[in-house]
Amino acid sequence: MPRKILVIDDDLFWHKLLRRLFVETDYDIHTAASCEDGVRMAEKHKPDCILLDFHLKDGDAVSVCTALKGGGNRPKFPVIVFSSDAGAEITAYAECRADYFVLKGSHSMMELPKIVGEVLSN
Repeated sequence: MPRKILVIDDDLFWHKLLRRLFVETDYDIHTAASCEDGVRMAEKHKPDCILLDFHLKDGDAVSVCTALKGGGNRPKFPVIVFSSDAGAEITAYAECRADYFVLKGSHSMMELPKIVGEVLSN
């Protein structure tokens, strides 16, 4: 059974790019374009990993991660935060308790399938 990844980003360009990056892997990709949809889809699909843009039109990664914590200390699912805002990295780790941070547009974006694999193997 393929593992599930939920991509939460309000820019459809990133949905398409991430689908392409994972096309040759054994992951089912689900997408959401807002914080609200992302939380709802995470609860519905129970993804193995969430790829979460830091800045969204209806909030940010902190609000999504807080909703996914369900009263616990960490989100219920592994979270990889990505953003074009390098300054978001500290907040991603400190407040979101992200498992990994990737800068959009960096070479690391191309490494996301490998990064997801490492996060899921830990």
